[in-house]
Amino acid sequence: MNDTIYGKMADLLLFAVGFKKGDKIFLKYDRGQDDLALKVAEKAYLGGAEYVHAESADARFNARAILSGRDSFRFPEHQKAKMAETTSPGWKNVAIMSNIDADAYEGLDQRHASAFFRDLGTFLKPRQEAIMNNAVPWTLTFAPSAEMAKKAYPGLGEAEAVARYWDAIVRIMRLDRDDPVAFWKEKMEADERRKAYMDSLGATHLRFEGPGTDLRVGLAKGASWMGGFETALEGTPFLANVPTEEIYTSPDWRETSGRVALTRPFTMHHNLGPVPVGAWFEFREGKVVDFGADEGKDTLRAFFDIDPRARYIGEVALVDPHSPMATEGITFFNGLYDENAACHLALGKAYPSTLRGGGDLDDEGLLAAGLNVGTVHEDMMIGGMDVNVYAVLADGGEKAIIENGKFLI
Repeated sequence: MNDTIYGKMADLLLFAVGFKKGDKIFLKYDRGQDDLALKVAEKAYLGGAEYVHAESADARFNARAILSGRDSFRFPEHQKAKMAETTSPGWKNVAIMSNIDADAYEGLDQRHASAFFRDLGTFLKPRQEAIMNNAVPWTLTFAPSAEMAKKAYPGLGEAEAVARYWDAIVRIMRLDRDDPVAFWKEKMEADERRKAYMDSLGATHLRFEGPGTDLRVGLAKGASWMGGFETALEGTPFLANVPTEEIYTSPDWRETSGRVALTRPFTMHHNLGPVPVGAWFEFREGKVVDFGADEGKDTLRAFFDIDPRARYIGEVALVDPHSPMATEGITFFNGLYDENAACHLALGKAYPSTLRGGGDLDDEGLLAAGLNVGTVHEDMMIGGMDVNVYAVLADGGEKAIIENGKFLI
């Protein structure tokens, strides 16, 4: 991709974290994204950054650890100090992902893989909690890799697939405009109105209805709708995802019931086997009590083995069926773009930031308030043109939110 597009992406990412002179940047990027990461560092330093700490992620090293056949794993203590420092005031966190290593765990022993990610999740839990509590401004985006592009455009050669993927991202992120930042500022104002409307309803549940889906999701009492601009603990507004089309809140982990059919492949952070396709889940009193898939059921089983709290949901999100990601007409095979193409649920940990004072609660307090805890958070897409969504009100009445393919708010 050319330097102009990288420059616009870098500007957008720095805008997303509210970057200002004197800030420190923790920049984590998937291997192969060096040029974009360097452009972010260049722009940050030109803007007066005190320091940019950059790390390249490579899942192949995790795969080698799993291949060792161990049942438990330990991680170096010095990493704890880095996690604590880079989520302290004055730091901004930027992540550039590409799913270049999405298949790194296929073919590995799933019991050992689950053990690795269980222990890694426990080790990384303080950082995950800091990010999900909005301790510092943070953002993430995806940039194309050949691996992701070939899945999204299976009938094309590698070069053409990557080019088509980039074309889609340029449109979606509005990088074809002179000033993409100005667009996203205006877009966030519209999301603020949608959040305010959902909060005003005081809904107790959301009901999803569509092919293979008849699901009722209880909402946590006191949880607000989020999305668009959020606010870090020190007061800086930030945009957690670039791009973003969702508004979301915390469900009550005890109150989801019914059946839901996924409308897109279930691409997770760490697919411990083939990507689940045609997956479905049955919930009772909040818990996944049965599940299946046309492909990749063993991957789901390995995921649930990582953390028992993964059988409960921690997020419910609304997305316009006509969002730019949806209208591209492809599966992107990365969590960010696909979650912004459809309404979704997340299995695992809730965002404490949805609840006033949630960041001050320990796991026991969060569970009592209805917010799920754990070491995983994986979004699964359940929306589409033929999936209707209704808000169930306190008096038992319903208000249509998405109906016949139209987002009504």
